[in-house]
Amino acid sequence: MKRESSLNSLSEMIALSAYGNTKNLIITGVDITGNIDKEAVMMATQMAASKYPQFAARLKEERRNLQHRLVWDTHENFPVPVFFSEMNGSSENGVLEGFLDHLSPRLNRNWDLFKECPAEVHLVRVAKNHFIWAPIVHHAVADGATASEFGRQLLAEYQQITKGHEPNWAHQTHAMSTTKKRQVEPKKKSFRDFIQSLKDAVSNTAQKPILPVGQGIAGDLRQFHIKRILSAEDTSRVIVGAIKRGVSPVDLLAASMGVSIDRWNNSRGISPGTITTSMSVNMKGRFGELEGGNTSGLIFFTSQPEQRRDMKSFARSIAVQRIRRFRNQKDFTFFRNVSGMTSLVNLLPFRARQRIVSLVMNLHRFSAAVTFLGTIWPVSKNGKLTLESNPTQVADLTINEVHGLGYKLLSETKLLLIAYTFREKLNLVLAVSGSLFNRNEAESFADMLVSTVQEFT
Repeated sequence: MKRESSLNSLSEMIALSAYGNTKNLIITGVDITGNIDKEAVMMATQMAASKYPQFAARLKEERRNLQHRLVWDTHENFPVPVFFSEMNGSSENGVLEGFLDHLSPRLNRNWDLFKECPAEVHLVRVAKNHFIWAPIVHHAVADGATASEFGRQLLAEYQQITKGHEPNWAHQTHAMSTTKKRQVEPKKKSFRDFIQSLKDAVSNTAQKPILPVGQGIAGDLRQFHIKRILSAEDTSRVIVGAIKRGVSPVDLLAASMGVSIDRWNNSRGISPGTITTSMSVNMKGRFGELEGGNTSGLIFFTSQPEQRRDMKSFARSIAVQRIRRFRNQKDFTFFRNVSGMTSLVNLLPFRARQRIVSLVMNLHRFSAAVTFLGTIWPVSKNGKLTLESNPTQVADLTINEVHGLGYKLLSETKLLLIAYTFREKLNLVLAVSGSLFNRNEAESFADMLVSTVQEFT
């Protein structure tokens, strides 16, 4: 096994931008009921980590040709830590927010990847025979799909330990319906492309996108996480209705965010303006294998009020723009720009690079960010992935739901929507900065967003 592996540019940028209030964490919280064996949890963690050696690694900085490069240094004596704790009473804001409040000291610490593994596992007792089993992974080491795979691997190892046999789903190839893309040949960058990238960068930093108006407190470092789940019937109706109009779920969600911002502000007497949206995209296999494990990219959209007047036509326009951006390889342009930025600052030591990259990333502010993860642990039927999920039972444990979220990924993006389906139900997790909304406003905006999504049939 290789003792060291380089970070790709995306992972290096994420590691460097985890500074101040930006934590860049991915959480897969599996809500379970039943009697759980803590010793088996510890054993399952180390067995799962042996299949994901990068999770049992630490950062190391090497100097190559006058440049500093980050690598994962893997050693067998770096076990992924496991923590057992108990929530003190129920939270008035629900189980998810109570769980995050409980882990807040751990989540908000300065995670030193040079001294700590980029992954840890928590088993939090919520009530009698009710737990949240949550691997927490630094985004520098994995994207959402890999984090989800690790979570399912934990469950498979637990059943192997407690029941003596593997579950029948242990070797399913998909942890999410975010599949490997067809490989394309990257276009060579011309001088015209360079000028366009420069113009886009200047435009993005100069834009002042409109935000929903709220009573958040300036400088509030908190982040509220509001979760809403559509019924299986509503989920099917919305997704099938969107697909019939040539609109994918992520297009629908991006459009719904923009329209919801307009409606929210309009009810408070605020005129609509320019809305900018960043959309996470899966680059796995699209331009060959990206070394370093992280295959998340971003593409960007700008819309004006007149484009958002009709919800259905707006969603369709986003779908057309998204396809055009893929054809023009804007996702690869993003990766190339990130590579250029990290290469430019790699002459400097780590702490200086960290401050510079954090500053540059926080200059790019968006009205909202949207990520659609697909179906978590999808079931395949007749060679096609479905909205059904498996497992729903592990050993003697029942899986009630999965909380998939990003924690303080980009601290200057005040609204982040992460969506996925689990057990044929659309889950919407809205992360809202405390500097934008208070808690009640965040709840109200989430309700408005759900209402907007459900209009698209």
